[in-house]
Amino acid sequence: MMKKLALIILIAFAHFGLSLLIVATSMSVLSSANPVPAEPTAGARILVEATRIIHFPVISQALYPRHVFPGNWIYIPMAVNSFLWAIVLYFLIWLGKKTRRFRVQRSTFRVTGKRKD
Repeated sequence: MMKKLALIILIAFAHFGLSLLIVATSMSVLSSANPVPAEPTAGARILVEATRIIHFPVISQALYPRHVFPGNWIYIPMAVNSFLWAIVLYFLIWLGKKTRRFRVQRSTFRVTGKRKD
C-alpha cells in the first residue's frame, strides 16, 4: 500500500513540476516576442497546446471557483489536477499489468492432444 501511494505521489510531483515548467516556458516565449506578431509562431502554438493538455481537466476546463483561488493560490487547483493525473496514470499502469499477466497466463495454457474440428 505504501509503495502504491509513493508511486502516486511521485507521479503527482513530476506532473506538478512539469505544469510549472511549461507555464514558465510558454510565458517566457510568448512575452519575449517584440513586437508581438499577428500570428503566433509554431513553437508558441505547441507550448500553448502542451499547457492545455497538462492542465486538463481542472485548470483548462475552469472546474474550480476562481474567486476562491486568486493569485498564487492557483497552485492548489494545480496540485489537485496533478494528483488526479497521477491517480489516472497509476490506474492505467495497474490495468496494463493486469492485462499483460492475463495474456501470459492464457498463452501458456496449452491443451495436448488432437483437436476435434
